[in-house]
Amino acid sequence: MSAAAYRPAGPFDLTGKVALVTGSTMGIGEGIARTLARAGAHVVISSRKADDCARVAHAFRDEGLSAEPRACHIGRMDDIAAMAAHLRAAHGGLDILVNNAVLSPWRTIDDTDPPLFTKAVEVNLRGNWYLSLEASKLMKARGGGSIVNIASVAALHPDKMLALYSTLKTAMIGMSRAFALEYGPSGIRVNTILPGVIETKLSAVFDDDARKSLLAGTPLGRTGLPEEIGYAVLYLSAASGAFVTGASLVIDGGLSIASH
Repeated sequence: MSAAAYRPAGPFDLTGKVALVTGSTMGIGEGIARTLARAGAHVVISSRKADDCARVAHAFRDEGLSAEPRACHIGRMDDIAAMAAHLRAAHGGLDILVNNAVLSPWRTIDDTDPPLFTKAVEVNLRGNWYLSLEASKLMKARGGGSIVNIASVAALHPDKMLALYSTLKTAMIGMSRAFALEYGPSGIRVNTILPGVIETKLSAVFDDDARKSLLAGTPLGRTGLPEEIGYAVLYLSAASGAFVTGASLVIDGGLSIASH
C-alpha cells in the first residue's frame, strides 16, 4: 500500500477493534485495557483468575465500555490454545495484543533455583512468544494488527534482586524486534514499551524514604500512572502508529537517564 493510499479514519480511534490485554485485572494492565476500551475497542480482560476477570469486565461495562472476561494462564500452553480458539470462534480474529502479564521473582542470582527460573521463563518469555504466535495467525485473517510487549526500564538497567526479571524483560525487546521483522509483510506491527515506576499496588511497597529518593532522581518529579502507559499502547495500536514497528519506547519520567 502506498503512503498516498493510506487514509486512516481517525488517528486514535479503535472502534470495531478487538484487543486482548493479559494481566489486565489490576495495575498497568487494567489501565491499558481501560484506555483501549475508551478509544472504542472491545477488550478481553484476562489474567489467571476467572473471578478477577469477571469483576474488572463488569466494572468496565458499568462505565459503558465494551469488555468481556477470559481467564488465561500464559504459563500454560493449553490455556494459550484455548484463548486463541475462543478469539477465533467469538470474534473471527484479533486486532491488538498487549503482553503485560508477568512473574516478578524477588531473588538474588544465587537464590534463583532452577524451578523458579523455569517458571519465570514459561510465563515471561515462552508464554508471550506463543501467545504472540497465535495472535499473529488471528491478525493475518484481519489483514494485520498490533502487538505491544510491556517490558521495563530494568531491561536496560538491571536492578538487584530482580536479575531474572531484568533478563527476561531484555529478551522481550529482542522478541519484539524479531517478530516485527518476520510479520511486517503481513501488516503486523510489534513494539515494546519500557515503563519506569508506575503507581500500582506493587509500587506502594516503597517506604517514605525510598519514595523521596526515587522522586528526587526523576526529572519529572513523580511516578507514572497506569493510564499513561495505556496512552502509549493506544498510540502504537491505532492508526497513529501505523508506520511504527520494532521500536522500544521508554516511559519513566526520565528516571533512567538521570540515574545512569
